[in-house]
Order: sequence, then structure tokens, then C-alpha cells
Amino acid sequence: MKKIYQTRFGGIDSPKEEWGNCFQACVASIFEVPLDEAFDCRYCFRKEDVGKPIDDSFEFIEFNKWLARYGFQSIYIQAFPLPRMTSLRGFHILEAESMTLKKGESHVVVIQDGEVVHDPNRNAKEIGKTVGVYLIVPMDPADYVKKL
Repeated sequence: MKKIYQTRFGGIDSPKEEWGNCFQACVASIFEVPLDEAFDCRYCFRKEDVGKPIDDSFEFIEFNKWLARYGFQSIYIQAFPLPRMTSLRGFHILEAESMTLKKGESHVVVIQDGEVVHDPNRNAKEIGKTVGVYLIVPMDPADYVKKL
């Protein structure tokens, strides 16, 4: 993993071009690609997806299409008690309540083996309550095990 930091910090009330790109920075960090080559979810956001389960949203479907280029897919798991995260192996994206944006907005960080290893916001001092985790898993686990 290569630490890549977000460059935009606006909330949902900001113009779309100013929306925070913490998710994009986490993806870039995990896959060690330049920020502008990583998946940018702001272009996939649709108002009709608000209130839907994340894994039914256009954004999530497009994220999985992007991941497929690397032989991975994502599974989203809604919040669960923090201690269970210790059993997660590998790099994943933890979604938490934002400590800087208005209530209800979220922020994401990179976790490895259940521990936070990268916050794409250089100025963040803490993360909020866990909302969920984007598990990043190989599309064909057998191939992944062979490569280890």
C-alpha cells in the first residue's frame, strides 16, 4: 500500500467538483495507482440511490466494474462491532461517520488486518463510529492463493 491523500474536502452541499475524494484516495492507496486513475465515486452518485442498500447502488456497481480490472470485487458489510474487525485480513476500506462534515456524511480510511493504517485526510485526528466496511476480495480466491 502506498499512502495517497485526498485533495478535495467538500461535503454533499458543495458543488460536485468539490466533493471530498477520500474514497478515491483510499482506492489509489490500496492499488498503488495515481489519484486521478483511481475510482472516483462522485461521478456515479445518483439521487435515486439515496436510501437504497449500498450494494444496490449504481456507484457500488461501477466500483466493482473498476475493481474487476485488477481481479477484485467488493462486498459491503454494514456496521458491526469494532472487535470483529480484527479477523479481517488484507486491505479494506472502512466507512465511518465524518468528524468534520455535517452529521450523516461519512469518511473512509484504509484498514489492514482490522487496524486503521491510512487516513487520506492529513489533518484528521480521529474517525467516527463505524458505518460499514468495503471488503476488497479476489474474484477468484484460488488464483489469489496460488500467487501467494
